[in-house]
Amino acid sequence: MATPPKPIRIAIVLNGQEFLCHTVTVPFSLEGYPPVELVLYAAKPQIQPGLEVKLLPELHPEQFDLILDGQLLMAGRHDFSPDQTDNFVSGPPADFLQRLVCHLQELRQKQEINSGIINSATDAMVTINEDHIIVGYNHAAEEMFGYTREEALGQDLLLIVPPPYKNLHRGYLKRYLATREAHVLGRQRRLNAFRRDGREFPLSISFSVVEIHDSLYFTAIMRDITEYEALEDRVLQTERLAAVGNTVAHIAHEIKNPLLIIGGFARQLLRVPEFDDTSRHQLSTIAEEVVHLEEMVAAMRDFVRRPPAQKRQGEIAAAIAQALEKFQDSFREHNIQVRQVVETPLPAASFDPKQLHQVLLNLLKNAQEAMPQGGEITIASRVRGAMVEISIADTGDGMPPEVVDSIFQPYFTTKETSTGLGLAICQSIIQEHGGSIFADSTPGRGSTFTIQLPLTVDADELPQRLTEPEDRRFR
Repeated sequence: MATPPKPIRIAIVLNGQEFLCHTVTVPFSLEGYPPVELVLYAAKPQIQPGLEVKLLPELHPEQFDLILDGQLLMAGRHDFSPDQTDNFVSGPPADFLQRLVCHLQELRQKQEINSGIINSATDAMVTINEDHIIVGYNHAAEEMFGYTREEALGQDLLLIVPPPYKNLHRGYLKRYLATREAHVLGRQRRLNAFRRDGREFPLSISFSVVEIHDSLYFTAIMRDITEYEALEDRVLQTERLAAVGNTVAHIAHEIKNPLLIIGGFARQLLRVPEFDDTSRHQLSTIAEEVVHLEEMVAAMRDFVRRPPAQKRQGEIAAAIAQALEKFQDSFREHNIQVRQVVETPLPAASFDPKQLHQVLLNLLKNAQEAMPQGGEITIASRVRGAMVEISIADTGDGMPPEVVDSIFQPYFTTKETSTGLGLAICQSIIQEHGGSIFADSTPGRGSTFTIQLPLTVDADELPQRLTEPEDRRFR
């Protein structure tokens, strides 16, 4: 941290006239500039009510950078000689300098207030001059972009302009200087910017311009809207799900009975011996497709009309074991090995056993389908903060980012025979439990789905020393 500048100390000797300076009480200071300290002295103890004044004999010239004595009151002191004091000014020049110092102090106070307000603002504020050089950069801008004030001030604005506008922004400025026609000034826009470390983030930005002494200064006020956009997405998803739910409920109700009739007739006709093989094959296909449609309707009904979670105390490890038991034979047939890693002991949690079982079955089924030629599934469990965490990783082909971003959306699927509701239902179940589910995938390296569920014990009650991870294989 840089050493603060040494204060400039000025002594003003009063002769009883009204004092011109206002008391400076603002705690801010101008960065990079030395503060000015005014100390008042007088021959009498009370010059003006409320004004702190010291007696003249207490003035020690060597302690000050400048002494202003308009009426030469210091001349009465036997220990003081004006001719031998370089920092002493008296007479009219002292009166002039006193007024000048007072006005400078008032201006300084106003600038300190403005500087303090700007630097303490939660929105990032960046100001440039007509040469596209950064002349203002507050602390919120430091946090937003990762460049310190020292690094940003005096640099070209291109330091923080995002790539799509780097080759255009200087042209925008020149056009405004030439025409004074505003296209974005006074308006608010959204765009994506980049932090110093390369991370992209959305921001809301508004622009303003001010003319000072025939020079223009342009200011951008910016706010990181990452959380706001996430909230918008959740609201839109909620509205979309509500509309989809109403539609699905109506469709499921309307087609449920016709499907039962069609499926029932097809199965009855399959028992009639007079049909040839071709006809029986066609009837069998009808019956199978009806079953598929019935499963789809059931999935839709579960998605929009799932009963509330019936949570109770339970062991996560037992729920995992029950789900794995369902796939024991299937994994063996598909040449899939399962590895369990217990990274930390798992305390009890509160969950609906049936609904969590449904989530685990869906994730294990997806992992199996991601490895048609066989592979390995790793199930890791751990305590992270106030959450119990379960990760299911496969060694399949993985997914590109655009697929990962969409897999929890209702009816999104990359499979030919899927309803696209499995992961949406899983997300809904976990969210209703107060937890979260997310995916991480790299093409060619497999995928990992992670479930987080809240614990039923306080974090202080968790064991301070966690055991070494336990690695066991399920076959």
